[in-house]
Amino acid sequence: MDRKDTFTYAKYLPQVIDEYKGNPFIEALPPILSAMKAADLLTVEPGYHEAERELDALYRFHCIQRLSRYFQPLDTHIDVEQRVSRSIRQSYVNRNPVAILDKTDFRSVRSTAAGFTVIGMSGVGKTTAMERVLSLYPQCIVHTKYAKKPFYIKQLVWMKLDCPYDGSIRGLCLNFFNEIDRILETEYSKLFPVLKYTVDTLLIKMATIASTHGLGLLVIDEIQHLSQAKSGGPEKMLNFFVTLVNTIGVPVVLIGTTKAMPILQSEFRQARRGSGQGDLFWDRMPNDFSWEIILQSMWKYQWTKYPSPLTKELSDTIYDESQGIIDLAIKLYAIAQTKAIADGIEAVTPKIIREAAAEKLRLVKPMLDALRSGNMKKIMQYEDIRPISVEDYVALHAARIQASDMSMQTAASLEEQAVLKLLEMDIPAKTAQQCVKRALSGMKSAQPLSMLIQKAFKLALQITEPKEEKDGAPVSEKKDVRQSAGKTAYQNLKETGAIAEDGEW
Repeated sequence: MDRKDTFTYAKYLPQVIDEYKGNPFIEALPPILSAMKAADLLTVEPGYHEAERELDALYRFHCIQRLSRYFQPLDTHIDVEQRVSRSIRQSYVNRNPVAILDKTDFRSVRSTAAGFTVIGMSGVGKTTAMERVLSLYPQCIVHTKYAKKPFYIKQLVWMKLDCPYDGSIRGLCLNFFNEIDRILETEYSKLFPVLKYTVDTLLIKMATIASTHGLGLLVIDEIQHLSQAKSGGPEKMLNFFVTLVNTIGVPVVLIGTTKAMPILQSEFRQARRGSGQGDLFWDRMPNDFSWEIILQSMWKYQWTKYPSPLTKELSDTIYDESQGIIDLAIKLYAIAQTKAIADGIEAVTPKIIREAAAEKLRLVKPMLDALRSGNMKKIMQYEDIRPISVEDYVALHAARIQASDMSMQTAASLEEQAVLKLLEMDIPAKTAQQCVKRALSGMKSAQPLSMLIQKAFKLALQITEPKEEKDGAPVSEKKDVRQSAGKTAYQNLKETGAIAEDGEW
């Protein structure tokens, strides 16, 4: 690889903030960006000329591929840029190489820098956003002279690694050394072969290299792969991350799907405790103004002969077929254009979009159907699209309580109220009863109704759906006790025997 592709020679900029002054690691970084400037630099507009719509279909198919480079920053992307900017600079505050070399103002106090986590379902743009933000910073800065004195060091501003698919520590070590060698043109992978040394030794070497080259930020993507780790893998990686953050001051950013939530809530709790940047939960886009911005910006890139103006129907159709997942929305827009050209229709229509989705998004259709249904139990079957918070879902349903239920709440016990709320969330009566009882038995003291519902609902999600008969009716519930005409859910439960006259279950 050409040196010019990876190396940038240091140009030192004056600093406004006192603790950033006199630190070559910080002064060599690009300037701190305003939100407007960051948005401008993050935007990627694929090449487009209106005359290209007159080209033969063969060439237009190639032009459509440019959409894969399209990137329109939103508020969340600006948030990521600002977090990265703060993390990198704060990591260098107490690692001033000049102060350390001169032994003049060396402070043994560890850096307070810490990273953050970015968690969200697959396809929402987490990795793309991080890569765009990191591209604003040179990866390696070569220093040769500072303050008229010789000062030679290769500063590694950031490094991004993918967590090994098997979550293994050795796999992470191998990725680390290979990436260091690629960026810095070193031979650490030969000096420290992963099969020769113990994992503990390799982790120490990695920490030393990170310190030697002034690593400013370490990004670990696909962190959900740690769920596959064996032999204490997550715990060992935690120890390594804690070492980087606490001992050396290198902030660590963890990126993963919602499948990583159990890991982050347990093994990584300690590492995240000192985070000054907070955690970023990245959900799919709602069909609101932000969605409109994305589509309006993207819609001008049309290579069909007859351009279609963006209508609400087209916007809603793409949203419905992509469920607000940006990656799918962009791909679907490209696929729809390709199909329109191939079929000779030469215009993007709602019908074309739905047909393209049916033909080309078959693999993700079950997950999209689950999201479209809003049925939490179906959504929870797919680990990478699970919502961040079950409590939010419970709160949503709680807000839908009808006024007619108020009289029932005063007459029914806490247990009965919780069961009825689960029924409103499409949980079968028998399952609702069992889960509420289990939730109550695990509660040490009196809790609010909302807390009981949350615990019972989480238990219900772990129970397999009942099998269906040929007519589609569940075997365990041939009659929905909530839907008898003219009767409340409470009355129906009493008539079916779910609630006894004396209030016992």
